[in-house]
Amino acid sequence: MRLLDLFCCAGGAGMGYHRAGFDVVGVDWKRQPRYPFEFRQVDVLALDPAEIAAEFDAIHASPKCQGQTRMRAPGRKQHVNQIPDTIALLNATGLPWILENVEGAEEWMPDALTLCGSMFGLGAQGHHLERHRLFIASFPISAPGPCQHMQPVIGVYGGHARNRSAAHGGRGTRDVWEGGHRAAMSEAMGMTWATCAEMSEAIPPAYTEHLGRQLMAHLQSQRIAA
Repeated sequence: MRLLDLFCCAGGAGMGYHRAGFDVVGVDWKRQPRYPFEFRQVDVLALDPAEIAAEFDAIHASPKCQGQTRMRAPGRKQHVNQIPDTIALLNATGLPWILENVEGAEEWMPDALTLCGSMFGLGAQGHHLERHRLFIASFPISAPGPCQHMQPVIGVYGGHARNRSAAHGGRGTRDVWEGGHRAAMSEAMGMTWATCAEMSEAIPPAYTEHLGRQLMAHLQSQRIAA
């Protein structure tokens, strides 16, 4: 089964689908030298839906999240919301699809599924990873279970591993990690190949491995029905 990974960045999502059994091809407008699979540098929203449908079996998309994130600093520039145009592209292909974005994008992702690092036991150096992300799909998807929030929490953003406070997501103590920030971020995210900046914008592969197995089952059921 071939999966097209749109807005792929460094391949956190793509790695999860690969582990779920897909042959993954990534697309991004910006060059991604550490993307671990076949990569094509293309404007995603300029792709032809018919050409996608002819080559692939399913699609994942992670359109830009900067315009929706709740972690925006005052005075930062505004970003174009790509979610509506991306959903239109996905639907035009007729393929099964999954779309991901950050908390804050609920308005454009009704009834979204939230995944959390605590559902997968993710974390590093005695800290657990929350990293809530929203997912919608063209077929039913489910979480592995409820969040299991504990303390302390590691945050992965801004190119650093953050020691976060439970109350409001701020730092509780100094951000000091054995082996440095990259070691802590890599352990928490499950991404050994990416830079700190790339991990700050990534999805942990555990999320899409879980959803990818559901997508694979959906595709197989479609083939049986046909």
